[in-house]
Amino acid sequence: MSFLGIIALISGVIGVWLTIKESIWCWPVSIMSVIASAVEFYEARLFGDMGLQVFYLGAAIYGWYFWDKNKEKEFKVEKVPLKLISVLIIATVVLTFLFYFLIGFFKGDKVLFDAILTACSLTATYMMTKKWVENWFAWVLIDGAYIVLYGVKFMWLFAVLYLFFTIIAFYGWLKWRKAVL
Repeated sequence: MSFLGIIALISGVIGVWLTIKESIWCWPVSIMSVIASAVEFYEARLFGDMGLQVFYLGAAIYGWYFWDKNKEKEFKVEKVPLKLISVLIIATVVLTFLFYFLIGFFKGDKVLFDAILTACSLTATYMMTKKWVENWFAWVLIDGAYIVLYGVKFMWLFAVLYLFFTIIAFYGWLKWRKAVL
């Protein structure tokens, strides 16, 4: 259990919890988790996950800005617009192929698994910045799959972290779903 792993665990859980609460503080807390996780994933040769942390850093900065910009006007939880569902699916599939080749080129481990989860995570993160309720359901599936990946890699602290994420994401889905009903 590394010091950075502990930081990633604690700040990751707090960041997701603050997101459910729609607190703008979710973004700076998440930045701590992202930086610690990036180093851990680099050392484990999970380059897709490491690259994902770089994206999460940008997404956290964007989310922080976007939520702050919209705090004075009504910025509420909504459903994904129907016309964007196919776009999100196509983008995720294209990204999966791109990441598959990139991760393979850099001799990453668990290439297909890493590529699929990286692409799905990018899509779910984008959905989260827009406050689309379906992001939480996507995270339940993604985080559940990450538990398996980290178990296979014997990264038990991250498997536990993603178990927490799965449970919290399910709670987030239930809570945000009430806002759109």
